This record gives sequence, C-alpha cells and structure tokens, in this order.
Amino acid sequence: MKKWTWGLLYLLSILLGNAFVIWFGIITVAGLSFPAGVVWIGLTFSFRDFVQRYWGDWATWGWMIAASLITLFFNLDVALASTAAFFVSESLDWLLFRVLKRSFLSRVVWSNLVSCPVDSLIFVLLVFGPVWPAILGQAIIKYISGLMVLPFIAARRASPAVPAA
Repeated sequence: MKKWTWGLLYLLSILLGNAFVIWFGIITVAGLSFPAGVVWIGLTFSFRDFVQRYWGDWATWGWMIAASLITLFFNLDVALASTAAFFVSESLDWLLFRVLKRSFLSRVVWSNLVSCPVDSLIFVLLVFGPVWPAILGQAIIKYISGLMVLPFIAARRASPAVPAA
C-alpha cells in the first residue's frame, strides 16, 4: 500500500470512530459494553504505526492534528475528549513504537497493548463518565480491532519488493 493510503485510512478511521460514538453512544453486544466507534478507533492505533513508518515522526503529528480539527465539526464534547485521549494515548503509542528495538510487528502489538487501555479510560471518562464496563469493553475491542492489520504486515514482509521491517 502507498503511504497516502495509510494516512487516509488513519484519518478516516478516526472520523468514523467519532461519528459512530455520536450516532450510537454506548452499545452492548453479547454482554460487552463499549462506545459504538471502538472498532474504527482500534484500527487507528495500528494505522498510526504505518503512518509513522512511511511518513515519519513529525508528519504523524500532522495527521493527528488534522483528524482532531475535522472532528470539531461533529460534536464539541466528543472532539475535545477524542483530542485529549488521542494526545495522551497516541503520544504513548508513538513513543513506544519509536523506542522499542523489535520487529515492526512486535512494535505494533506492544505499543497498542499499552496505549489502547489509556485511550479507553480517558475517552469514556470524558464523554460518558465512569462507565467502567464500557471502559473495559472498549479497551478489549479496540486492541482486537487494532490487530486486524497484522495480515497486511505479514503480506508486506513476504513481498520481495518491500524490505521486511
């Protein structure tokens, strides 16, 4: 995939995640509660790792700021909560991804494992209050959805045209 594709996927996943929260709020599926946009937001953490890899550290911050500014047009409360949660969790994710001296795959997994619960805690507390089942549900679903990009990593590593990470 080209670097613009990863940037646009990152931006789109943030916008769709926030839109789903605004439209549907907290939902419960099979006894697990979570904000409706969680699958999209879970993807952002892995998409951000690709953006960082292909665009570089500083451009990654530009993509994050663009998403935050666009979200202001949806709903101010969600935009502020999303920006606060993203600033803290994405900074943590960015730092871990940057300093871990492991394979690309391992950095994606470990940086998401730490940053997803942090994002869930901040976002749900700011938008919905202390809805602990939703915080836990969001952290679980977000991490699982963030791992959905692993097949792309495996395909990339298998491709002779692109050097392995």
